[in-house]
Order: sequence, then structure tokens, then C-alpha cells
Amino acid sequence: MNKNSFLFKASLLSISLVLVAGPAVSSLIPLMQQSFPDQSTSSIELIATVPNFGILIFVLLSNIFVKFLGKKKTVLLGLSLALISGLIPVFIENYTVILASRFMFGAGVGLFNALAVSLITELYSGDEQASLMGLQGAMGSIGSTVMTLLVGYFTKFGWQNSFLVYAITVLPLALFALFVTLPAAEKLDDPTANTKKEKESVNGATIGLMLFALIVYALFFVIMLKTATLLVETGIGKPETAASILGSVTIVGIVVGVFYGQIFKWLKQLVLPIGLLGIGLGFIIILSANSVAIVTLGAIVSGLAFSLAAPFMFMLVGQIAPKNSANLATGVLLVGINLGVFLSPTINSFLSKTFGMTTASDSFLMSGIGLILLSACSFILLSVQKKKNAQTAIQEDTIKIRKEDA
Repeated sequence: MNKNSFLFKASLLSISLVLVAGPAVSSLIPLMQQSFPDQSTSSIELIATVPNFGILIFVLLSNIFVKFLGKKKTVLLGLSLALISGLIPVFIENYTVILASRFMFGAGVGLFNALAVSLITELYSGDEQASLMGLQGAMGSIGSTVMTLLVGYFTKFGWQNSFLVYAITVLPLALFALFVTLPAAEKLDDPTANTKKEKESVNGATIGLMLFALIVYALFFVIMLKTATLLVETGIGKPETAASILGSVTIVGIVVGVFYGQIFKWLKQLVLPIGLLGIGLGFIIILSANSVAIVTLGAIVSGLAFSLAAPFMFMLVGQIAPKNSANLATGVLLVGINLGVFLSPTINSFLSKTFGMTTASDSFLMSGIGLILLSACSFILLSVQKKKNAQTAIQEDTIKIRKEDA
């Protein structure tokens, strides 16, 4: 099917519905604790967090699967694995089996996580690429929001039945299988390939962006970790109020995703520094709030700004990666992102001890300042890159003109 058709694009974007679906069952932790009284609270919490470990490992391994299976079959394998393992807890009430199935769910998502982004950067360019990248982020937010709401609904029928939400994976599996046709000669051993495929590699710019993303996500995730604590410490709300506040972060991400292409047309490379600055300012609003309404406002500002910055990093990695290495480079970026989220509590604890700032408000202050500094750094680096690209283009044009004159 033509890559410019609606069905092709919709099917390609649909696989992002389950990219961030792992935490959708987090609200079930107290109910699971009752079913497994012999397990500690931290062990039960692993059921919600262990998919991240699966994603982290299989994002790195996905490139091996791509080489032998091709991109389409790798996506279909990942979706099938996520579907089957996601539904296992519905039928088996055994802690070890459920924990293993959750890891395998993450493994399935990890197989196609990088491809959900790199396929867009490989197949499209310019404003069309920007629009689809925004929609890709929106699809993740939509999937997360819908599945979280469905978990709440299915809870009345027992916590195990809440895992039925992962049956939604059938939709992208069917759409991708039926309507997405990728370029031929994807496999290394493809006898029909006439040209030798270049080996994928990672350059210094990709590693630098990975570390940059690690820090950004580690600082941003403070909003998830500390909002409930902030409400209690300041006496302006209860922990359960944090759920609806954080929900606003996801919802505004959907809105930004839909209009991302148009926003990118206006702001171009300024999207990243403006986004990081906005997150930092949102954090400052949150820490200075004296009501739930102001905390929600700060969360919305941060969510909007984050939805600007995140897609741009995925677009950028496709531009700076070595030739034919977009998928590997995207995988490296995803490793940085997952490490950033995983290490966020550790990094926050380290900063708190280093600067002697221990309250939730202090955490928002440190992260806010850090994000504002990162905004300034990104502006400088992107400006230097733009100038360098312009000089390179001038040199190439000069060489071309000289050859034509000769």
C-alpha cells in the first residue's frame, strides 16, 4: 500500500498505542497485594515497573531481530508477544508467572519501540515527518489514557480481568499486518538484494543526544514521583488528587501531538529549547502553588512543553545518525530515555543530598532549574549545528558550480 495513503499512515501510527501501556495497571497494586499477602509491597510494585526492564533490554536486541526477520515481521512479532503476555494475568493467578509475563510484555514492546519512530523518519521528511512524529506521540498518550480508564472500569469485575485492556493490542497487530508494506530487501540474507547493506553504527552525536535525553527524562519524571508528596507536605491536597492532576499531563500531550506539525512549521529548531524552558517554568509554578488549581496549571504547562520537546529529540536522532542507522540510533535514544526514567529517583536523591534540599518543593526547584539550563544548552548547540550545516551546504554548492564550469 502507498505510504501516503491514510490507511498506511494510520496503521503505522497504531503500533504506538501500546508503547507506554505498561504502567496502565499501576492502580491495581493494592488489590494485588491482597491476593499475594506473602509478597512485599516492593515485589508487587515490580509487576507495574518490570515491563521497563523488558523494554530496555529488547530495544537493544531489536536490531538483531530486524537483521534476520526484517522490520515488518519484527513489529508483528513484538505485537504478538505483547498481546499474549499482556493477557496471561487474566487467566493465571500466580505471582511468578505474572511477573514473568509482565517482563515479556515489555520485551514485546521493546522489539518494535524504536521502529515505531524510525520508520517515520525513514519513510517521511520535512513537515510531513514532523506532523507524523507529533501524532506518534499523541497515539501513545491516547493509548495510555484509554487503557488507564478501562482498567478502572474492569476493576469492578476483579483485578485480573483488568488485564483485558491489553486486548487492544489486537487492533495495531491487525492494521499493521494488513495495510503496511515496507521496502523490500530488509534482510541481510535476502537473495534479491542487489546492493550490500551498510553496517549500522552509532556516532558521538547519537551518544550525546542519548545522555541529554537521559537527563531530561530523569528531571521531568520528578512530576510523577513528587506531585502527591508535594500536595501532602503543603497541605493543599490529598495523594489521590495527584492522579487527576497527572492525568492532565497526558491529555494535553494528545492535543499538542495533533497540532505538532503546524507548531514545528512555526518554531523549527526552537521547539526543543522552548519546550525545555516551558517544563522548567511549569515546575516553578508547581512548587510555588498554594492551591490544587495552581498545581494543575503548572502540570498542564509542563505537559504541554514536554510534548513539544520529546518528539523533536526523535526527529533529531534520525538527522544526526550515520547513514542507514536510524533504527539503531533510535534504539540508543530509547535506552537513554528508559534509563532516565528508571534512574530518576536515584538522581533526585543524589541531588537532594548534595544540596541539602529534601522536600518535594526542593525537588521541583532543582529539576526546574536544571531543565532551564538544558534549554539554554540546547539553544546554543542547535544554533551551532544550524550554522555548520549552512556552511557545509555553501561548500557543496561551490564545489558543484566549479565542476559544472570545468
